[in-house]
Amino acid sequence: MKSFHSKLSGVAPFIFFPALIIIRRSKKLTYVLVSFMVITLSSCYLNFYRTNTKPSIDAATVANLKLNNKYFIIHFSDTAYGLQNVHLSGDTLQGSLVALPPEHSGYLHPVSPEKSRVKRADQMYTLVEVHLYTAAANAGNTLFSAPVSSFNRADVYELNREATRKNHIWSTVGIVTTGVAVVVLVAYIVSASAANQAEEDCNCPQLYMESNGAYSFTSGLYSGAVYSTLERIDYLPLNTVPYDTKDISFKIANAENEEQFINKVELLQVNHAAGQNVLADRHGDIFTYRETIAPLSALTGENNTVQEILQQTDEQYYSFTNNANENGFSDVRLSFDKPGNTSHAKLIIHARNTYWGGLIHKEFISYFGDDFEKWRSKQEKADPKELEKWQTDQALPLMVYIKTTDGWKFVDYYPLIGNTASRDMIMNIDTKNIPGNTIEIKLETAFRFWDLDFAGIDYSDNKNFTVKTIEPVQIIKSDNTDESGVLQSSDNQYAHLQNDEFISFKYSIPQATGNEETSYILISGGYYHSIEHLTGKADYNKLYKFKKQGYFDKFSREKYKEAQEVAAVMGNLNKTH
Repeated sequence: MKSFHSKLSGVAPFIFFPALIIIRRSKKLTYVLVSFMVITLSSCYLNFYRTNTKPSIDAATVANLKLNNKYFIIHFSDTAYGLQNVHLSGDTLQGSLVALPPEHSGYLHPVSPEKSRVKRADQMYTLVEVHLYTAAANAGNTLFSAPVSSFNRADVYELNREATRKNHIWSTVGIVTTGVAVVVLVAYIVSASAANQAEEDCNCPQLYMESNGAYSFTSGLYSGAVYSTLERIDYLPLNTVPYDTKDISFKIANAENEEQFINKVELLQVNHAAGQNVLADRHGDIFTYRETIAPLSALTGENNTVQEILQQTDEQYYSFTNNANENGFSDVRLSFDKPGNTSHAKLIIHARNTYWGGLIHKEFISYFGDDFEKWRSKQEKADPKELEKWQTDQALPLMVYIKTTDGWKFVDYYPLIGNTASRDMIMNIDTKNIPGNTIEIKLETAFRFWDLDFAGIDYSDNKNFTVKTIEPVQIIKSDNTDESGVLQSSDNQYAHLQNDEFISFKYSIPQATGNEETSYILISGGYYHSIEHLTGKADYNKLYKFKKQGYFDKFSREKYKEAQEVAAVMGNLNKTH
């Protein structure tokens, strides 16, 4: 079993750094962490749901629940069934009874109306359930029809956020020395911050894909577009859509402490030859590829190999942890075989942004304090090219260079995609002026800002493919307004999401012909604002440092070292007891 110190060293930045944000104005408090702290296993972090039990339900409530794609379960006196094809005829609920699938069978008998436990992995299914109870027995019919007034109990499951949050806090607090009150207080700050961070992730518009009546989180969209001047188009491959699907449904939802301004949503169907893969780059250009070539070598700045990590998509990541290179950033240098007379290469990676990068950005924003709104208003009027240049000067996107006879030449960058989900991305690289039978490519970013899972290259020409824009069947906001006209193109019309609002999309899919296969790309554009209220006096002495090229990398390294030092103090205390 790993020692306390070993475990703590691995997770320290994500546990201690949120606390350091809170107490950063008092360095003494930062080093008052002189107590025992137990890092509990993830299974100790319990999640709870409430049933919202009522003795009856009306037709209007049922209709609203159906509109929100809830999963209905009918409890007879002797058994329970799922209800599909739900519809109302006047005040009569009708549908088809089906055997409950495993994912909807685990929480039929809640132990408490307020604090029943639900596993995190089960939440996507359990928290969309509606349980209706009737005293009647099932007569063996598959068709169901009953007046809404005949139900003697109705449960609408939802997450009990308050109970869940409290449990997470106290799970992190663990066992502390009861004799030192100040240490208990600081440990509480640590645990509270860690619990909050676990729920916040990297906010931005959230995409939920529908499958068998249930919605599951898929990805964030246009991460980093935090001002109107950073508005951009995102091209997300929808890899989970079955090839023979007849319809596609998804939701774009607001994130906590944010508001969304959605300009455009479009679904592309790309028909291509069997065995091909399809991706769009950040500019919207579509490329095909088949089998990627693995790198001959993958070396960090200290010539440490990470080649094995990047061989396949398997959630084993290289997180750009090496010392700063000549540009002041972390990097990995890839070499590939190059066929003769090739004029281009397609670099394919699978990656995501890190939770650590989100923490660092949050610390940066916190320095604005009460002046944050004033600063954001200024950014809303800034030159978009200048804002993009600042981001690339800080290497917040994943920067790509190719080795030429004159040294490293910048090619392009992979845009920020957030830390909520990883994805495949592609970049076309001109190689016609690169001599020899190998090419060298460098990926560069700020310290610990990206997780790289896979890297490969493809030299094939783009094969024949056709692209069709699928027209939506419906685009309905959660308040039942039709947003189809607003989201048809990039213009000055925006769909605005606040609080728990979302927009539901539904498309009927034309089938591919012949031996073609089909891939789908979701095009979405817009920007978003954080509405989290910041307090305190702005620290412009620290903020001015971020004008310097590459300062985010230096700042990230300093904060990581600070968190590790706190972990070492905690580990040494543990050894003395």
